[in-house]
Amino acid sequence: MKSKSGAATWPRTLDHIPEIYRSLFPILLLPLLLLCLLFSMDSLQKNRESLAERIAPSILRFHILANSNSRKDQNVKLEVRSFLLDYIQARLPESADSKEAITSWLSAHKSSLESVSSQFLAQKQMPYSASLSLERAWFPTRVYDNLVIPCGTYDAVRVILGKGKGHNWWCVLYPRFCFLDETCKEIPEESRKELQDQLNQGDYPLLEDHRPDLNIRFFFFPEFRPVLPSHSTG
Repeated sequence: MKSKSGAATWPRTLDHIPEIYRSLFPILLLPLLLLCLLFSMDSLQKNRESLAERIAPSILRFHILANSNSRKDQNVKLEVRSFLLDYIQARLPESADSKEAITSWLSAHKSSLESVSSQFLAQKQMPYSASLSLERAWFPTRVYDNLVIPCGTYDAVRVILGKGKGHNWWCVLYPRFCFLDETCKEIPEESRKELQDQLNQGDYPLLEDHRPDLNIRFFFFPEFRPVLPSHSTG
């Protein structure tokens, strides 16, 4: 297209393009969008894994597995979880103010923790016991308040009820994200500061979730609304 002066100008609309070619645009564009999305997701996953490796030495997770997925076993799993976290909180000495100190205390009291958990199960008339171990385990991404703990391998206190074949539940034992309330949805300011002090200066801001609410519209598909994934809190 030329202006009155004879200079070439870009068309402001697609009206000059035949309908058959305009109809091909979405077909050609969609694979490119999907390819860009795949590259973006791969890059995001690698960044999360790298961040998890850096912060893992400062974090101790708590992980409890139910005997099965029956309603009774799942309910008792949550009861044991609350009982055991309260038990640990009440007996953990004030001097145990680091991951290493808490891990050492848990290791020293492993037998008694298993015993009281098994006694609790017996009181609930459950025909199995509890076992506790300190190990490294993989955890998916989870949000605590506005902090996102990325997926990765972490040190963990693992409690297995019976066969341990049911759905699991987990939280962060150090810093103490589990103790304010049993849903672990709010983080004490003291725990935030503990984590921030433990991490490299640039890593803590990467954990903060500042995602805005997005309303995305596509040029070629104005009625299409993508469903964006949210962080799991389960």
